Amino acid sequence: MSETYQFITISSEDNVRTITLDRPPVNVIDREMTLEYHAALRAADADAAVKVIVLNGAGRGLSGGVDLKYMESFSATEMKDFLRLFYVETTNLCRSLSKPIIASVHGYAREGACTLSMVCDMVIAADNSDFGYPGVPVIGAPPGMHTWFLQRLMGRMKAAELIFTGKPISAREAETAGLVTRVVPADSLHDETMKLAQEVASMSPVALKIARDFMYACEDLPFADVPESALKVVSDAFDTEDSKEARRAFVEKREPIWTGR
Repeated sequence: MSETYQFITISSEDNVRTITLDRPPVNVIDREMTLEYHAALRAADADAAVKVIVLNGAGRGLSGGVDLKYMESFSATEMKDFLRLFYVETTNLCRSLSKPIIASVHGYAREGACTLSMVCDMVIAADNSDFGYPGVPVIGAPPGMHTWFLQRLMGRMKAAELIFTGKPISAREAETAGLVTRVVPADSLHDETMKLAQEVASMSPVALKIARDFMYACEDLPFADVPESALKVVSDAFDTEDSKEARRAFVEKREPIWTGR
């Protein structure tokens, strides 16, 4: 890892690359941090030694969201340009990754921080964390793409409360609502995150990519198209070397040896 960044830090542990938002005091997000995050994601995705990517935050929380001082004097056009970078490009980049990404959240996650976590494949949240979408009271605008996420994951009625009031919900409430994968004690967040990441990293990389791509493709498919699409993706996977190895290893009662092909 030869990259140097100003607003994020990078670390690696076995096959897991961790990208940490690190802009004290509350890791607020602007254009430069977004560009650095994109560069770090691309570097991790291109590194064959990396099997899983983890996103977290330094200090007291993941992030306080987009830097309000940075965007205070934005015109509609300037805001559109920034959101195209932050919302559209971040989402497209995360979904195009060839390997899974996990958000590990402690403390607070606000607005844009929720964007970064929700576009990950899974979210592990500390029991001291909470999630908030203060777009309406703070910037006089809806919380953008969270309108889609919240309604899909928790339903319109609960989504309306979060969106209209901007009040945060606890990690436990978020777990019950389906916004996070799992809640763990704050003092074991790192260990639990790495445990999950290592478990995922032990799987076939080609199988993970196929499963991940199909998972996101299914979000946009009408159900009538799902059976044929599933038939194709599963049967095509059977031709991969890792699929053949998985079946051999199961029959032979041993651990598989993945080649990523």
